[in-house]
Amino acid sequence: MGSRLAEEVAELLDRYGEDAVEWLSKIRDTWIQYRGSYRCFTCNSNSIRWLSDFEYECESGHRGRILGLESWEFGVPPWFMRLLADRGIARVLYRSRSTTTYGIPEQSIRVIEDALRSSPVVTAEELAELPREEPTAEMFSDIVGLDDVKKLVLDVLRADKPVHLLIVGPPASAKTMILEAISRFYNVPIVLAGTSTRAGLRDFIVENAPELMLIDELDKVDNPLDLSVLLTWMESQRLAVTMATKRAVVRCPTVCKVIAAANRVQRIPPELLSRFVVVYVKQYTEEESRAICLNVLVRREGVSQELATRIADAVVGKLGSRDPRDCVKVARLAKSPDDVDRIVETLKGRRAR
Repeated sequence: MGSRLAEEVAELLDRYGEDAVEWLSKIRDTWIQYRGSYRCFTCNSNSIRWLSDFEYECESGHRGRILGLESWEFGVPPWFMRLLADRGIARVLYRSRSTTTYGIPEQSIRVIEDALRSSPVVTAEELAELPREEPTAEMFSDIVGLDDVKKLVLDVLRADKPVHLLIVGPPASAKTMILEAISRFYNVPIVLAGTSTRAGLRDFIVENAPELMLIDELDKVDNPLDLSVLLTWMESQRLAVTMATKRAVVRCPTVCKVIAAANRVQRIPPELLSRFVVVYVKQYTEEESRAICLNVLVRREGVSQELATRIADAVVGKLGSRDPRDCVKVARLAKSPDDVDRIVETLKGRRAR
């Protein structure tokens, strides 16, 4: 059993590298501290004898089973805890529609410690001290113009204290492209606020404690709970969470920032809007749209310059679209210039109806 666990942990370290070192270190330290300070659920006694990995008996004779911790309490992504459970490294102690708690068997702790000692990858503490790559204007190389906006975004990203930015403008004004460029550079997701569930933003913050949160379509959030949670996170850098059996506070690990995009500000509550530095962008001209499409198709989609020019001219000129996404869609369908003309004519005819 121990050798199989060791192989599983070694594979995780090999596959996920520095991230696995950081997450496994957090899991080990958090679980040891949690189990070491556990109190009897019945009488609150801290004098307990462990009967197994997750069962105990206190000095008064009460027996119980440990509650376990959620992924956000370990400080690791939910998918990583699920992966550990699937591989037998962690155990699911409780599961409901909204909550899953985990426990770490003693044998898994020993295997994790052995693996971390022998791993050539830097430890979580060493990783935290390494300098991070500084963001530069090169991250926005696909985006034409908007030099002042790009510089402002870089100012926000480089700021030593919390500052939040809202980019406002009509469709096809590069708002989402800016978020996508930041997302690629920092390897963080973009939250589509317009499709968030009842507790979508809350769940995302609780599970990830994001240092950098990217939100698209902020003006489409209708749920007051989402807006309240976001406002609290931006203002205080922490969020109080009440569960059925416990209450905890999720804190930002360092300096947390929110960069969001919206088509308009009228639907954003004033108290939330006041927390943002707001910058407005205009819709691209046809010439700028063509240049962006060419950049995206050649640099990111690997399309030849000749075919990219044909697609950009057709989408912007004939289809009347200034959205680079439409250029990408056509490029992924078309294998030749004739395909471009046929696809654009078809789309144009369907739009006319």
